[in-house]
Amino acid sequence: MHENVVVPIGVFSMFAWIAWVVFSSIRRYLVAKSQANVQITLLERIDSSQSLIAYAETEAGGRFLDALAMEANEPTAPYKRILNGVQTGIILSSFGAALLLLHSTGVETESDFTIFGTIALALGLGFCIAAAAAYILSRSFGLLQRSPRT
Repeated sequence: MHENVVVPIGVFSMFAWIAWVVFSSIRRYLVAKSQANVQITLLERIDSSQSLIAYAETEAGGRFLDALAMEANEPTAPYKRILNGVQTGIILSSFGAALLLLHSTGVETESDFTIFGTIALALGLGFCIAAAAAYILSRSFGLLQRSPRT
């Protein structure tokens, strides 16, 4: 009886999540592409250093140059990805372990808690492994620079 309800909901949720990921990625790509085109157009219109200085002194020019500087010097991006992976991994691992614990205590005699617990635990461990890999790769690429402590 449970599988008649759980499986369709799970399949629908999976396809909805995949569609959300695809469409949000496309949206981010299009926004980045349009921002790059605007920036290229603005930079092409600047023909001399005097016009660049005049544009930079305006409020819009200052925001434009600040945005370029932030994109070029984003030191926290690797840290954010690693921390997000660790947080997601810990949450999913805890959820999976809790479901497996519920199953082992005999709350539910069917295998629902075992299946969902195993999947959640595997996803959580996968996120933790991905975060560790991101840390190792970011460190090897030199993206994780330690700032000198004062």
